[in-house]
Amino acid sequence: GAKDVAFPRLNSIGFWIQPLGFILVAKIAFLRPQFWHYYDKTSFFLPLLDKLKNSSTYSQFFENTLFNKFTKNVDSNFFYLSWRARKKIKTYNNNENFFFNPAKLGLLDNLFIYPENFWFLADKVSKSRRRKIFFSKCSNRTATTAGWTFITPLSSNTKFTGYGAQDVLLVAVVLAGISSTISFTNLLITRRTLISPGLRNRRNLLPFITIATLLTFRMLAIVTPILGGAVIMSLLDRHWQTAFFDFAYGGDPILFQHLFWFFGHPEV
Repeated sequence: GAKDVAFPRLNSIGFWIQPLGFILVAKIAFLRPQFWHYYDKTSFFLPLLDKLKNSSTYSQFFENTLFNKFTKNVDSNFFYLSWRARKKIKTYNNNENFFFNPAKLGLLDNLFIYPENFWFLADKVSKSRRRKIFFSKCSNRTATTAGWTFITPLSSNTKFTGYGAQDVLLVAVVLAGISSTISFTNLLITRRTLISPGLRNRRNLLPFITIATLLTFRMLAIVTPILGGAVIMSLLDRHWQTAFFDFAYGGDPILFQHLFWFFGHPEV
């Protein structure tokens, strides 16, 4: 009957959780420009090298080295390590400085500027020379330093990854798992309830892409809750004093890797 159909309805959580999740992300990430912080790509690491060169602690390592000679000969003339804004490409004659460097890699100054060529070329298209790094108010300006595989005990202990971004990432994985679970459950039930009689007894065959999609959904139904459980265990370790992955209290840090890759390998 009609009540067996797995179409989205207004009283279905699956109808609301995905649009509301999108609106939440859009409201935080895209519609609040006061949460955007802009940094120039070269100002990340080059001033750090400049400070390292001038540091008395490490100055002994830069005596009579290629790095020292490079900074003496090039830094004062070309401002590679002391960053300043560089003029945009306006004339065709200047393009040879950026497009034909592979033929001139024997020259030290060209060698150091070559990795930046893509960004100067992209500048002609994007009209923007700044890399955007996004911090939301929830991230507390901390980094997700545990990596995309959530290495434990780094991701499960607030001593290694501070409050903020790591917690947001763990919660986001749980919400993404709930959303995808509702989605593939909806499609699997639709396939089960709306299948035609000829397909039910295999007199007609489904297209291979449909079969592959349905097999993928069944696989996700097995592995997605495992990842969600592992991430929730990590959150419990962080905030509710459990010790699933803390070796000092009888936990097993490798257990999280087994749980994560039980999801990760089939999903990839």
